[in-house]
Amino acid sequence: MVLGGIAALAAIVLIVYSGDSGWGFVAAMSLLAGLSVVLLIRPHVRVSIEGVAVHNPFRQTFVPWRLVEDVGSRWNLEVYAGDRTVRAWAISNSTIRSGLGSAPGLGPAVMSGVPGVAGGSGAGPAAGLGRVAAPRVARLIEASKADWLDAVASGAVAEPAHPRVVDRWDPVDLVLGVIPAVAVLVTVIF
Repeated sequence: MVLGGIAALAAIVLIVYSGDSGWGFVAAMSLLAGLSVVLLIRPHVRVSIEGVAVHNPFRQTFVPWRLVEDVGSRWNLEVYAGDRTVRAWAISNSTIRSGLGSAPGLGPAVMSGVPGVAGGSGAGPAAGLGRVAAPRVARLIEASKADWLDAVASGAVAEPAHPRVVDRWDPVDLVLGVIPAVAVLVTVIF
């Protein structure tokens, strides 16, 4: 997320202080800023009382708890619902690397304020940070589904009548990616 923020901010600063560099430069920097936000800042996974929402670049998928069959973490977090596999762009599986390619401190995403997650106390976003990789989030989703099943069994939560997986395009991501891409294409052609 920090890298996406730095790239988007740098592109915006370059647009503001570009002077007379032309529409092609402005379009290219707008595309860089938009894609930095779409690819590095906006992707996330949200667990709620209704189910699991996976926000990938340009797509949003919601899987209600009744349809969550399994959760995996081969390369990225994977939510299995019937014949569908929803892969989360935002949460990858950590790999152990040694040698010249390893860099200490670089790791998977960070999650805060989640009970049971290293560093998370449940007290809010400022309550400690912990490293989070796909296996840990998969366990969180499994525990959340078990809690949901208990709540349905006790009558505290009503189960939806016709649960279905909802997969749709994200209009904000489309605006941030498609409009600058069209602008770049127009400047290249003309």
